[in-house]
Amino acid sequence: MRRTPLLIAVGAMALVPLLAACGDDDTTTTPDPTSPPSDGPTLVVGAKDDLTFDEDAYEVEAGDVTFIYRNEGSVAHTLLIKDVDGFKLSVGREDKGDVDLDPGTYELYCDIAGHEAAGMVAELTVS
Repeated sequence: MRRTPLLIAVGAMALVPLLAACGDDDTTTTPDPTSPPSDGPTLVVGAKDDLTFDEDAYEVEAGDVTFIYRNEGSVAHTLLIKDVDGFKLSVGREDKGDVDLDPGTYELYCDIAGHEAAGMVAELTVS
């Protein structure tokens, strides 16, 4: 009795989950199902391959702001708010996060080496 075809089939089936895990570089953060969604405003920010955001300036109302960070190209980026600790989004494709913001003017930036210096900054006005 030949067992070779059976061993090949079993081996191939064992590889399927490993190969499936390798295919997608989406760094989207999965929301914590135990935390309630934000009732505050939502701001969508796009990141471009030319090391810019999709806008030079953004406006949003104060409170618990939900940021949706989308990559409009293929270069990896981050999104931080200067002088706001504990908030950082990273994109392969899309990431989402909440942060409580008081009224004022803030600076959005990407902290990947060279991106901020190249101009990947934007003004955020919170009213």
